[in-house]
Amino acid sequence: MEYTVKVESTSPILRKLTVKVTAATVQQHFERGIAEAQKTAKLKGFRPGMVPLSVVKQYYSEEVRHQVFHNLINDSYQKALREQKIRAVGSPQIETPEHQTGQGAHDHSVAEGKDLTYTATVEVVPEIEVKGYTGLALTKGKLKVEDADIEKVISGLLDSQANLVPATRPAKKGDFADMAFSGGIVTDQGVEEKAGMKGSRVLEIGSDSLIPGFEDNLIGMNAGETRTFRVPFPADFYEKEFAGKEAEFTVTINEVKEKQLPTLDDEFAKTLGYTDVADMRAKAQEHLVRERGQEVERKLKSDLLQALIEKNTFDVPKSLVQTQTRALAQDVGQNLKQQGFTDQMIQDALASELENLKKRAENQVRASLVLESIAKKEKIEISQADIQAEMKKMAENMKVEEEKIVDFYAKNANRLEDLEFRIREDRTVAFLIEKSKIKEEK
Repeated sequence: MEYTVKVESTSPILRKLTVKVTAATVQQHFERGIAEAQKTAKLKGFRPGMVPLSVVKQYYSEEVRHQVFHNLINDSYQKALREQKIRAVGSPQIETPEHQTGQGAHDHSVAEGKDLTYTATVEVVPEIEVKGYTGLALTKGKLKVEDADIEKVISGLLDSQANLVPATRPAKKGDFADMAFSGGIVTDQGVEEKAGMKGSRVLEIGSDSLIPGFEDNLIGMNAGETRTFRVPFPADFYEKEFAGKEAEFTVTINEVKEKQLPTLDDEFAKTLGYTDVADMRAKAQEHLVRERGQEVERKLKSDLLQALIEKNTFDVPKSLVQTQTRALAQDVGQNLKQQGFTDQMIQDALASELENLKKRAENQVRASLVLESIAKKEKIEISQADIQAEMKKMAENMKVEEEKIVDFYAKNANRLEDLEFRIREDRTVAFLIEKSKIKEEK
């Protein structure tokens, strides 16, 4: 046998593998490595490939012993996981005893004719015996769409098509101010100007795009007017240098613009692809019903998963939580980037939200592990037909040819695994909701 392995369960989510690769295997791999090195060895006085083995050993032995060390550990570790049916997550912590090579624990090389012994400590997917997952008492929210909600959508459509025209009156809330500004931090010695507090922009008054109180000071100003005022930065401002400090700004309004909304009539509706205003309102209602229906279902699923988490406590592998935290942070960062946040602003925002992201990530990992355990216990499987149906649905939603979706997953095995995992989770959630006691909200 090339190696032996002993497995210890040091905790529900930790396994310690003690692996011993036989001296014969070490020697065999070392000799093979030296033979490979001989084929490409280039030493003065010898033709390529004709260097004697004794000379190759003299010059390449250390490099080969180092390479064999890592190759044998990688190969034996992966084989041990498969043979012992260990579902490892994350990278293992590898340790080798100091006495092994006589050159210290961090030598990272094999000794000819001697066993290679190491320990690998790794996190594993916990075995969960899920309890109390049927008959859960849940309350399903009521889907409500009122006339005021529809009118809000219509107003949004009108607003999206509005024109900005110059106003010859003082600025008011809802106007757009084309302005130049400069500012600094108020100190005992006066106002310390800051380069980052200077610039020009067009700002919608009342949009709360800038620090609280700033936009209120623009109300009543006319084009060409300059005003100086002071406002405090919030105590939790993302730039720590400014947080809680008082700022002074000098603003000059170049131009005041107001929105000019289009007339709500059938002609306007047609420009947006509707038959008439009645059709626009009907489509708005359909959109709201669909959107709020999805919100109701998401809330029901969230309550279901939270109930399962509370009924089933278990240790969670840190590496899974860390991976999920990174994924959430990446999503948040991309959203902030699309909103125009700078890289520094994004870093500061993520740093302040890190604990919340970790908590969300842990809940998501717990929920996923619980659902996986239930799916296994209830023998919930998905077929190729289920996958094809989901791909067809995705193609319809994305308005692309189904063949493109199929081709994408055919070329991305990892993404296909993710899709299968999601379909199985959705199927499991549907099973649990069917088995729950659901009360409709009045």
